[in-house]
Amino acid sequence: MSSPTPSDAQTPADTPTVAPVPAPPLPLSLKEHLALKPAADRRVLLLQVAVFLAFYHVVERVIHGDVKLTSVFVNDSGDAQLPKSRSTVPITSLPRAPTNPEERLPMTTATDVYAFAWLVFYAFTDIDPQVLARNPQTMRLIASGVKPNRPGPGTLPHQRGLNDTIWSMLVRCWDISPAARPPITEVLLAFNLPAPTVNPLPAPPPPYEARPAGGGGPTDAFGSADADDPASTDGSREASVVGSAATAEPTHAHAPTESVDRQRDTEDNDPGPDTSMSTEGDDAAN
Repeated sequence: MSSPTPSDAQTPADTPTVAPVPAPPLPLSLKEHLALKPAADRRVLLLQVAVFLAFYHVVERVIHGDVKLTSVFVNDSGDAQLPKSRSTVPITSLPRAPTNPEERLPMTTATDVYAFAWLVFYAFTDIDPQVLARNPQTMRLIASGVKPNRPGPGTLPHQRGLNDTIWSMLVRCWDISPAARPPITEVLLAFNLPAPTVNPLPAPPPPYEARPAGGGGPTDAFGSADADDPASTDGSREASVVGSAATAEPTHAHAPTESVDRQRDTEDNDPGPDTSMSTEGDDAAN
């Protein structure tokens, strides 16, 4: 069989070119999405995030552990999604109090709720909790239970949908006591849209600490959350949370307000001094 002549052979130049298939665009974080589309309906996007969180808490029985604006992504359809993070851990029914005053409180469902409130605040106001966390004076105020000032009528946050109902819910989510914060299934109602269609929804879990699935020792209160991100912690953790991002929970083990875990450990003993901190002044001011 004779070899093809040069005229019969196909040269590289004659090879038909195939246009490369562009890689699908990476999903934008909610922070990037809002920067590109400032007129986006923030209330709907935030409700979608809350639905994810409710599914994790109630159905999958896990704590997300890293709720913040950059952990939320928006797909091509414009829907917000909250994927699990490296900090996501199972909920346990075994409470444990801190062993010393320097130990941060463990992650709980209440920690996620606290962080979600900071995420909502950021989405409506463009005020980054991580920036607030860099100011030691602001951190001390947050750790003591002081809440942000509410944007007034006619301001941009108000025009974006930050109404009375949502703000009142944020104030409850920022409560210095983790046990006083509402479950995420109740937070959903503040956005005036139906709760997630899980048939039926089990009762929300109490804000117990999380442990690894293998049943090992307690997890680090912050998991893999950034220590400068207030959206990832409780009280002292929240202060670390705002200090750790928007999750700075304003309660240390030695703070006036006890953690829910410590309260349960001491519920059979004589009650200590009143550990609740009134927020009426804050609420009235806000």
